[in-house]
Amino acid sequence: MGNHDNFEDVFVAVIRPKNKVSLSSKEYRAKAYEILLIELPLEGKEKKQKKILLATKIQANGDTARSILDYVDKTTKPISNNQGFIGKRVVHMNKFPLDVDNEGKEVSLVIVPINVKDNSKPIYSPGSPSFYCLQDIMRVCSETSAHFSPITSKMLLALDKWLAEQHTMPHAIPALFRPAPADRVKTNVSNPAYISEGKPIDGGLHMGYTALEIKSKMLSLEKVDMCIQNPLYGSDLQYTNRVDKVIINPYFGLGAPDYSKIQIPKREKWQHGSNSVTEDKERQWVDDFPLHRSACEGDTELLTKLLESGFSVKQLDSDHWAPIHYACWYGKVEATKLLLEKGNCNPNLLNGHLSSPLHFAAGGGHSEIVQLLLQHPEIDRHGNNTSVQQIMEGMRLSKDTQQYFTIWICSENLNLQLKPYHKPLQHLRIWTEIVTDLTVLDPQRENPQLFLRRDVRLPLDIEKKIEDPLSILILFDEARHCLLKGFFPSLDSKLITLASLLLQIIYGNYESKKHKQGFLNEENLKSIVPISKSLSMSEGVSKEMHHLQRLFLQNCWDIPTYGAAFFTGQVFTKASSSNHKVIRVFVGVNTKGLHLMNMETKVLLISLEYGSFMWQLGHADQYLQIHSLENKMNFIVHTKQL
Repeated sequence: MGNHDNFEDVFVAVIRPKNKVSLSSKEYRAKAYEILLIELPLEGKEKKQKKILLATKIQANGDTARSILDYVDKTTKPISNNQGFIGKRVVHMNKFPLDVDNEGKEVSLVIVPINVKDNSKPIYSPGSPSFYCLQDIMRVCSETSAHFSPITSKMLLALDKWLAEQHTMPHAIPALFRPAPADRVKTNVSNPAYISEGKPIDGGLHMGYTALEIKSKMLSLEKVDMCIQNPLYGSDLQYTNRVDKVIINPYFGLGAPDYSKIQIPKREKWQHGSNSVTEDKERQWVDDFPLHRSACEGDTELLTKLLESGFSVKQLDSDHWAPIHYACWYGKVEATKLLLEKGNCNPNLLNGHLSSPLHFAAGGGHSEIVQLLLQHPEIDRHGNNTSVQQIMEGMRLSKDTQQYFTIWICSENLNLQLKPYHKPLQHLRIWTEIVTDLTVLDPQRENPQLFLRRDVRLPLDIEKKIEDPLSILILFDEARHCLLKGFFPSLDSKLITLASLLLQIIYGNYESKKHKQGFLNEENLKSIVPISKSLSMSEGVSKEMHHLQRLFLQNCWDIPTYGAAFFTGQVFTKASSSNHKVIRVFVGVNTKGLHLMNMETKVLLISLEYGSFMWQLGHADQYLQIHSLENKMNFIVHTKQL
């Protein structure tokens, strides 16, 4: 037995990606990973459990990596049909101080990446660790969380930050999950001349062969031309980035400057200061970007020479424009043709604001260049690669208006807000697949359309400050649509007020000849209230449409579900002691909180503000567990749209 002092405590974070796609993504998503944790009962509370990372003791002067990999293999056998999970490598992340009782002591956290999750059914073994979605864990993880031990909480928070940093580094994540060095060796041939007697020889070679036979066998196998041994392999040393550039301040150590030598320009020069700065910038641009200048001026002779000398057609200048953008904007047909044919420039090349050459040519009214681009075989003429951000910029809305709205793709029973980098036409093309994945509806009956709608993340206090008539009109149209569809459940008094405002907006002031008795039939009522209600005209309503629309919005702001994004789900309730009743619901989420509404009756079942409830994703993200802190009520929403 070794000395106990030579052993070191180590915590092990075993992680695996859910699929191979996440390994090549530059954007970190905790949802793409699973982590191995073990549950232990809380002291004095047998029913409650806390999750901790795997922990073991290893010899400080032994083979640390091998000991940890063997420990992971042995620990995971009960949950893998006695196969065990083979770690690819051991990466030392950091050391963490222990609690107050062990002041001065530190423990190491190492990361052990394993293979991508397969489709086999997980095996549960009491007392053994299990894999959990990292996103679910991080949602409830904090240094004071009762769900985890304090040291585990600190390590999980550090691990989440570390993974996010690795995703920003090129090739870091693929290298982390790359097969172990031993697994990458295809063939090994040992020369029997260097093998001691009595040692078995792999590959069927034996000492009876002559030297020429051995040589011929070795020549027939694949072999390396050069072998370079990494001196850091197995040393557990942390990788550090090499310095790419060192800049030394030439004035360092020279002391304070002599301010008496500073020359103040004369007043006459102050008046020409801004012009001279602009001229200097233009002169600098000409010197730094000759290809851009020649494309801008249509100088095909100079453009040809620069292309032959190796200037890149993809280079962006200080305004984030490429040469072809200048040629298209200023209508230089021959320069554009030269960049496309001789420079092999991509006709879909985007500038810093995600505008393509076709946008520049069309915006400048240069029809000949537009035809030239449309005839190019690689041009994206149908906008298949056009993103949401490009659409928003192409609508020429003001910057303030753009921050209030975004593009939604909606069908009869499914509404999705798209992100700036999403490509709407591609989503429209695969909408039947999206409906099948997220709902149980018939996808053939869902016809998708694109809409400009309120961004669900828009805070209500910012919306209340909006004065722009166009923005108020768009918000009013959407609020009216939600009201008539029944997504604004409220008291009758509130509905009557809203209906009276809609009456004034749609039909104007009362006229006895025009608004005869009975003109508000069932068909007209559908345009002002979700269901038939008693109507009364509000007095003192402003006659200006803009103010009426804003007044309508003000009455909608205090409705709990205003501005919510809805998705469908099912809630199981007890109809009796022996059976359960299934209620189909709309689940609304906005900046106020979470709301459940009966899908058939449009009755608001429950409305919970943020801070008054806790929630957690269930197995495979198929259901949502919600716990109300006020009335201690628990319920589960089953949905495919998480």
